[in-house]
Amino acid sequence: MNSSVIADNSIVLENLKTDEMIEFIQKLVRINSVYDPEVENANEAEVAQFIYEFLEQEGFEVHLDEVVPGRPNVIAIFTGSEEGKTLLFEGHTDVVSAGDIEKWDYNPFGAEIVNVDGKDRMFGRGTNDTKGNVGAMIYATKAIKDSDVPLKGKIKLCIPVDEEGLMIGIKDFIRKGWADDVDAGIICEPEEKNLCLVQKGALRLGITINGKMSHGAMPLTGNNPVWGVGKVITELRKLENAEKDRLGKHEYLGWPSITPTTIQTPIKGVAQINVVPTDAYMTLDIRTVPGQNHDALVNQVQGILDRLMEQYPSGDDKFYATLEIIDNRPVVECDIDEPIVKALAKAYTEVMGSEPIYNGVPGATDGTFLTAWRNIPVVVTGAGDREVPHQVNEWCEIDDLIETAKMYTLAALNFLNGN
Repeated sequence: MNSSVIADNSIVLENLKTDEMIEFIQKLVRINSVYDPEVENANEAEVAQFIYEFLEQEGFEVHLDEVVPGRPNVIAIFTGSEEGKTLLFEGHTDVVSAGDIEKWDYNPFGAEIVNVDGKDRMFGRGTNDTKGNVGAMIYATKAIKDSDVPLKGKIKLCIPVDEEGLMIGIKDFIRKGWADDVDAGIICEPEEKNLCLVQKGALRLGITINGKMSHGAMPLTGNNPVWGVGKVITELRKLENAEKDRLGKHEYLGWPSITPTTIQTPIKGVAQINVVPTDAYMTLDIRTVPGQNHDALVNQVQGILDRLMEQYPSGDDKFYATLEIIDNRPVVECDIDEPIVKALAKAYTEVMGSEPIYNGVPGATDGTFLTAWRNIPVVVTGAGDREVPHQVNEWCEIDDLIETAKMYTLAALNFLNGN
């Protein structure tokens, strides 16, 4: 690395205001952005507006782009002094529910900083997933802008809604053309600063099983769909084991899985202990690894239903079921030789003084659709223990957030300026 590059990098890091960044993250966490369709104004609007006003005040080109009423994406752009590539930083504004607040030791929306075993930790919903990393990516970009060093190309910030749901925010961002000029992306999620190059696929299915309502004392006069649920689960477990035997354990992603997650019976009306229900509905959360084809899996699940319908065509154990696809997120991978991977690897070594750790994301992220729909190479990385998201007493270490912000800063310089 030549002396001018070292000097520029040093200038930028000097402009990374980490104390201000931590205060900014605290402000983000203190804004409750849990989405609840049953509660008025329970969405990401307030935190999105706060981020929009901050970025506008800091001199960014910034857009507040409504996806659906009350749920806007924030998009900001910093354009360098020369033509070049476009790098995307992406992190979402929504957080999952705090659950039973009485089980928390700290206010889930308090962003309290506590010293634990000699390390300062910020506690609260979103500190880890992923408001801490949103703050890190914003302040990394702000440091580059404020330093006034030469920069080729542009940095685009995408701060969408609904990552924890059906990812309507990133889908809207892509559909409206915001990603058309993006050459590579850094997805800012809690991954212990591991460079995650592959993400599990997610296939969500719903199965409706029809039956016939009757008195619980006279089950033979009806047709209990709950027995059908049991038959389906038994067959799905066989399919899961067959896929595990076929594919083995992936180096970064572990085992593929087929998980029944919810069972509702009856679908409408009141469940009663002495009533055979009319119908049942179950959902499957299928997580896939390289080597699995989602269309083939859907066909295999449909095949199970078809075989059961053929095996139990009539009588009190008649089986009839229909299948629906709720969500479909494919496995995506990023080659280790991609420039964005090299830029992040170099930044990691500069900040941490060691070689990077490569890994995979056990679930899907917004980056899944950037790769699947636009073939954009993405790496998922950020501050935060990988096992802490969605837990009670969610936390993130302050030092981890600072190191991540430095890594984001240098990665952007490395990628755009070709350092």
